[in-house]
Amino acid sequence: MSQDKPDRRDWSVAWKNPFVIFWVAILVIVLTVNFFMVSMAIVTNPGLVIEDYYDQGKRMDEILAEQKRMEQIGWQLEIDLPVLSEAKQDTIALQVLDKEDNALAVDSAILYYYRPSDRKLDGHVELQAMDGVGQYQQTFALPKKGKWDLIMEVTKGDIRFNVGRSIMVQDPE
Repeated sequence: MSQDKPDRRDWSVAWKNPFVIFWVAILVIVLTVNFFMVSMAIVTNPGLVIEDYYDQGKRMDEILAEQKRMEQIGWQLEIDLPVLSEAKQDTIALQVLDKEDNALAVDSAILYYYRPSDRKLDGHVELQAMDGVGQYQQTFALPKKGKWDLIMEVTKGDIRFNVGRSIMVQDPE
């Protein structure tokens, strides 16, 4: 014996309608999350900007010409880079080969390291020549874990050749 009761809810008042309450709640949540994300972006901004961005843009044709020239030179840099850990000394080894895979002695071999999130940690280390022709090595450590950009640059006379790579430095074990 069930009696059907008529629906006595009054949907004419918007704030009593569950659909309106649902959509307002969703809107408030989305705006709150957006406000939080924008405020975090402003507060944690590392401020990494290329100070001479306009000049770098104008130099783009020179940069592309330099890359083409390096391809024509055909040097090969064989870099033996171990998996690096935070603040742990490791040895990096380099072998320089010419186009015909012959060992090549160069004037200098420098490893530049850049921390994308903190330019105060950027630096470089010069690799020392070893007994073999075209072989260089050096011991160094990166102070913090995370992403690092490395550029290995070798020079011989007025010829400069470089190779870049990004790495992740791990937690110390």
